Amino acid sequence: MRRLVKAGLVLALGGLLGGCAFFGGGEEAQVDFWQPVISPDGRYLAYISKGEDSYEIFILDLETGQERQLTQNDIDEVYPSWSPDGERIAYMAAQDENNWDIFTIEVATGQVFRVTRDPAVDANPSWATTGQIIFNSNRGDRWGAYAIQPDGTGLSELSFVRPEPQTQ
Repeated sequence: MRRLVKAGLVLALGGLLGGCAFFGGGEEAQVDFWQPVISPDGRYLAYISKGEDSYEIFILDLETGQERQLTQNDIDEVYPSWSPDGERIAYMAAQDENNWDIFTIEVATGQVFRVTRDPAVDANPSWATTGQIIFNSNRGDRWGAYAIQPDGTGLSELSFVRPEPQTQ
């Protein structure tokens, strides 16, 4: 089931990107400035681009035009989201084979912290103004919305199971 979910995610993203081999498309098309997000102060643009071995997080200083590669490893990082104070970025990565989890990275130091460690897919992180990271997960064999503190504590489900429609 988990492989089917991952394959479905990859194919859906591949359809949206059309032709990007990273997402199951045809020819490898250069992916630059993908999933761009502006820092809270408006000075920096974080985005995904191809690194040496994988898709990495880059930062562009919009005032100086200086680009900096924030992550550099052999795993793909996607869906960056700035913390409200602009000091960290949350993102999703598959550090363990076939297991996407949520991570944060300190922009100044490059220090990485693994926020989730669940066998379910943890995806689409978004940093709330409260300081929590909101994300989707297929925990319990259904997709839902969750919140967690950046230190990995305080996990709570925000979504609920809707009752089945009543037939008359």
